Amino acid sequence: MTTCWVPGADESPYNIHNLPFGVFSTAEENLPRIGVRIGDRILDMHKAVLSGDCQTCAACTALRDPALNRLLSLGKEAWKQVRAQVQECLTEPSLQDAASNWLTPLGDAIMHAPLLVTDYVDFTMRAPGAERFYPRASNGRASTLIPSGMDVVRPAGHRRGEDGQPVFGPTRALDIEAEVGFLIGGESALGQPVSPDAFEDYVFGAVLLNDWTARDFAEVETDGLGPFASKSFATSMSAWVTPIEALNAARTAAPAPGPDMASYLKESDRYGYDLRLSIEVNGVSVAGADFSEAYWTPAQQLAQLTAGGALLRPGLLYGSGEAVTGQWRLENGDAVKVTATAPGPRGTTIALGEVETRVLPSIT
Repeated sequence: MTTCWVPGADESPYNIHNLPFGVFSTAEENLPRIGVRIGDRILDMHKAVLSGDCQTCAACTALRDPALNRLLSLGKEAWKQVRAQVQECLTEPSLQDAASNWLTPLGDAIMHAPLLVTDYVDFTMRAPGAERFYPRASNGRASTLIPSGMDVVRPAGHRRGEDGQPVFGPTRALDIEAEVGFLIGGESALGQPVSPDAFEDYVFGAVLLNDWTARDFAEVETDGLGPFASKSFATSMSAWVTPIEALNAARTAAPAPGPDMASYLKESDRYGYDLRLSIEVNGVSVAGADFSEAYWTPAQQLAQLTAGGALLRPGLLYGSGEAVTGQWRLENGDAVKVTATAPGPRGTTIALGEVETRVLPSIT
């Protein structure tokens, strides 16, 4: 069994089989840089590149950026090469002395958004009887995607008053939707649909999302063009991006496809991911869900993004739909935490980061 020389890493859900990417800084080095989490430490990729012989190739240049966007743009082979090199660095005993100098304790790190999200699409996870032909989605607001740890201000918008007419003011029904998000790395051509079988060619990794919803605003907006004020104010995203390759052991058979599924959505290998999501409010577990039960697979959702000819580009994020939702009507001051785990190789477990957010009062 492959072991890591970093103390405690083999027993951690952030083990050598996981290795999520993020962006961090420290109080001493106030320069955001890319890091890879291993156990309770972060491997500083900026320092690792500077210490090596190669600093000018495309991958090395990308790893010195303060965001993951350029790395995502390099494509699947570059992602696999970087991941393999990181695994070698953290398991090869002869590299331990040098690489130990590139580690930062997690407690000393200040986490930042891992990338600049260029586009955001949010799918709706419905029962197959309601949407059996194709997955449905709405275009979201990339500018209000915020990293874990950033507070959410209670939004203002229109809700129905007692007389049934719209009333403007702070939401009285702020709610949670826990989702899995997928980050696009490759770029497709305008007008050329992408097959679901090309999922791993385009998807760099997965993040957790809390797709905040103002339920009372949504009731008004269902009469119009769809979600706007009920969704646009914030979507929280985990600081760590789990490489899609790290989820290979979590692949599981997806629910059987129905006969009415559109032909362009049919897959050669139909699979989902065995992910277990959970939500805590103020430290108390309130809900959980099994992501493997989703009818529409991440690969089919990718295909739906381009079915009409729209292109994919690095930094596009799409949400899977509400794997966990409820009617909690969050109060000001409430702290919400979304987590997820997945099976790893040989009986191990990997974690998909976390999304932690506190609700602040409306400024309206």
